[in-house]
Amino acid sequence: MRLNSGGMRPVSRGMWAEAADLQAAGGRGALATLIWAQGSAPASRWAKLLVRGDGSRCGTVGGGALEAAVVEAAPEVAATGRARVLEFDLSPGEAAASGMICGGRCAVLVEPVAPERNGEEAVLQVFAAAARAEAGGEPVVVVTVMAAEGKARKLAFRQGGGAIGSSGDAEMDRALAEEARAALEARAPRYAEEPVAAHFEPVLPYPTLLIFGAGHVAQPLAQMAALAGFRVIVVDDREEFANRERFPTADEVVVAEVAEAFGRAQEAVLQEAVLQVDEESYVVAVTRGHLMDEEVVAQALGTPARYIGMIGSRRKVAAVRERLRGRGFGEADLERVHAPIGLDIGADTVEEIAVSIVAELIQERRRGA
Repeated sequence: MRLNSGGMRPVSRGMWAEAADLQAAGGRGALATLIWAQGSAPASRWAKLLVRGDGSRCGTVGGGALEAAVVEAAPEVAATGRARVLEFDLSPGEAAASGMICGGRCAVLVEPVAPERNGEEAVLQVFAAAARAEAGGEPVVVVTVMAAEGKARKLAFRQGGGAIGSSGDAEMDRALAEEARAALEARAPRYAEEPVAAHFEPVLPYPTLLIFGAGHVAQPLAQMAALAGFRVIVVDDREEFANRERFPTADEVVVAEVAEAFGRAQEAVLQEAVLQVDEESYVVAVTRGHLMDEEVVAQALGTPARYIGMIGSRRKVAAVRERLRGRGFGEADLERVHAPIGLDIGADTVEEIAVSIVAELIQERRRGA
């Protein structure tokens, strides 16, 4: 098995890493985070925007007039070191006046990223821990306490226990830890007014997408999945197909046989965790042949993978299902397999097929959220 690591990361990924790098390098900027929303809002509840000192940006808090106001406030926040909470009324009347039609209300925290924050409540360590978490490390909950005079106190609570930083009050820390645990269990950000106004943001590793097969469908699929926030690993036994040139945005490119890749999963966990298949893993079979796709599915059914999908016509799918029954797999097993893969959007080209697959991955990822 051979590994090719270190692809180019799309700008939509690694927001905490971007902030941590800027902070560690002594740069200046402002980090904007959507902290609460009521009714319709133009951005995800995970929305973040980093505005660097040179004006370059990473991420988004929804675009339009809302984002323009955040970008306008960023230089002052970076220069003064004083955080601001910007509240927006997106009700029909106010929104229409600014060319928006979202409705609802929301608030965005704009806080400084600057060298002098390095020693303030372990901000540098909080950013670094969040960056490690999103890259596959231990999950943490980043807590931002809204303090007086433009201060935004930063803490983090690890999933396995322990805190980075402190509010300065032991009883308050215990209360914040309880709220952090609730946010981590819900796997969603939350805003609380008690015991103090604070925003709780779980930072979880990117879900892993294992693409078996490095052919024509895999290329656009790897690119789109990376943009959608998946950690992408491409696996194929042909080095002329499974290489960094063909998959520059993949996190890993692995040259291995199907059985070898799955068979070494546990060993890999102890080494580089490249092929770990867990409850947050998504396995896609888009190989060059029916039997190889069948083997991918058979191997994946022996793991707790959250999603297993196989490309192919209905005729091929029926034949593979029948062979899997012959291998001892029951109906409950076969119900785990999404085949034919992807949402039915009438996809025809390889790019459209990739869109349909990523759409189904997102649907599964957000189900119940």
